Amino acid sequence: MAWSVPPLNPLHVFEVAARVGSFTKAAELLSVSPSAVSRQIATLESFLDVRLFHRAREGNVLTEAGAEYYRGVSPAFEIITSATDRVTRAQGSAPLNVRVPATFAVRFLIPRLSEFKEEHPGTNVRIITGFGPVDFVREDVDISIQVGSGDWPGTESKVLFANWAQPMCNPKLFKDGKPIERIDDLRGYRLLISNNRRSDWRDWLIEMGRPDFPLDEMEMIEFPNSMLAYQAAADGVGIVIGQIPVLGPEFGQALVPLFDKPIRQGSYCAVWRAETGPSRKARQFLSWLHRQLDPILARLPAGLAAA
Repeated sequence: MAWSVPPLNPLHVFEVAARVGSFTKAAELLSVSPSAVSRQIATLESFLDVRLFHRAREGNVLTEAGAEYYRGVSPAFEIITSATDRVTRAQGSAPLNVRVPATFAVRFLIPRLSEFKEEHPGTNVRIITGFGPVDFVREDVDISIQVGSGDWPGTESKVLFANWAQPMCNPKLFKDGKPIERIDDLRGYRLLISNNRRSDWRDWLIEMGRPDFPLDEMEMIEFPNSMLAYQAAADGVGIVIGQIPVLGPEFGQALVPLFDKPIRQGSYCAVWRAETGPSRKARQFLSWLHRQLDPILARLPAGLAAA
């Protein structure tokens, strides 16, 4: 059996005009011209092959067929409106799920989330910590902040900032107060690594042209995440490969960079599903996040804040 479905926009215009009893009032409600309302209703009448309104100078009045048609379609619009309200209310109360590396959460998000809440009191943010590419099929995530090239299948992304990294340590670690100036001088120190960033030291040494450096002979301590490794370095436990933008300009208070030779390890990117795009809440969050990051990145050494 074939479905006889009229064009929906003309149907909507008809329902509004019949409900308020005026093309002019319907035009105001729909933010269109009265002539546009008249054209849409004429389109519906042509489809139905039925005259729905008597047109006259004193106004437009429903015909008997028009009144009967309005009585039939009006409940459907009430059902649609009610269902739409329920969905939007449920969506409005659902939290915005943001997945971030633990270090990014501690350094950037958690200290500033109260400001986002003040700007958007109706939006609750749920922070989920995770490292590596997000799996939108298995994970209930709206926005993911992750490190890489920005090219992940099934996603769209926007670069937040470049991820530059280099060795850092607390200056009290220097032997006899002398800074570490040569890569080979690292042999006398303990190296720190994060479980999520195990290749940091090897990547940096390769970029420095020293793949021969004997990492296997070094004393190393591994931590579950970068934030713990950074804290251990700040406490003088050893030397760590630090992500300069993530640590921010404040790192100089407890950590000093060594060798002045940072390497780039991809970028921090905001990622969302390509098929749906970012939701309204997600767009608000990203706009707020950019405004929070801008003054921090502006205080970094020249050339390290660019995407």
